[in-house]
Amino acid sequence: MNSALCKRVGVTLTAAASAMVLSIAPAAAYTNITINATHGSMTFFDNGDEFWVCDTSPDGAAVLGRLYYKPIGGNWYVSREEEDGGDSGCDEFGNDVNGVGDYQMKLYWLGTGYPGLKVAESRVFNE
Repeated sequence: MNSALCKRVGVTLTAAASAMVLSIAPAAAYTNITINATHGSMTFFDNGDEFWVCDTSPDGAAVLGRLYYKPIGGNWYVSREEEDGGDSGCDEFGNDVNGVGDYQMKLYWLGTGYPGLKVAESRVFNE
């Protein structure tokens, strides 16, 4: 009886510890991530670590996509940014996404009177 109880407790503790670790860690990318808003979109392409910023509204205002990075034990800062507007197609940039820190995308609308109104943000991710 004692060994059966010990096994059950051990299995329960292992499952609880695994659940805690998985809930604390940010989601790994391993896939494309897109954030959308009325004015545009920003997409992370995992294969090649490329980011596209697209103005999808004919309102005459641009959109600004920012990639934020938070190193382990550090604070969030803007790693890269790209603006798109007034032309056909999207603007893009590359940035190596790795498992050493956390990343997050944020999209801003640069409309008249709104210099940098945040319109969308992604979940925190890494590889």
